[in-house]
Amino acid sequence: MCQISYNKAMKPTPIATLLFPSSIGSFLLERSARGLTHCEILAENTPAKTSDPSASPADPLLHQAAKELQAYLKGSLQTFTEPLDLSHLTPFQQKALAAVSLIPWGQTRTYAEIAVQISQPKAVRAVGNAIARNPLMLFIPCHRVIGSDGKLHGFSAPQGVALKAWLLSHEGLHIGYNNLCAQPREEL
Repeated sequence: MCQISYNKAMKPTPIATLLFPSSIGSFLLERSARGLTHCEILAENTPAKTSDPSASPADPLLHQAAKELQAYLKGSLQTFTEPLDLSHLTPFQQKALAAVSLIPWGQTRTYAEIAVQISQPKAVRAVGNAIARNPLMLFIPCHRVIGSDGKLHGFSAPQGVALKAWLLSHEGLHIGYNNLCAQPREEL
């Protein structure tokens, strides 16, 4: 299970960045002194963000994170181990994303279930907003959160819901037309 740092502060300046190709697109990883702060898939033909001149592409934590992402995409890794730094997020966002990080491989939860899990049952939209701002896709598996209607709602990646469907299918879930068909689940 990933270790998450939760001290509220300003957005950390990356001390290292790494851009690498994968089977689903190019990933950009960033880290602070506390852990990973950012993971995104870049849109095709999007120039890589300029990294801080002090950033080192030979950073061991980032290379290990890249190896874990590659293993996840090959289906040989189900749980990430790298430390995560969410200290730049609000306490509510941290709480919502911490709940999302607990969703096991091959399972889903609804936005409403996450709201209940963090003891804020009326904050379903706020949970959705926090998940939409997830800075660490895949490390915090926001693709495993679906609507109460079983539909695959938004996904903040260049391929959008199509990538969300692929990720869920990759984890063994059966996806129909923008819907989860059958889902093995454990109770919260």
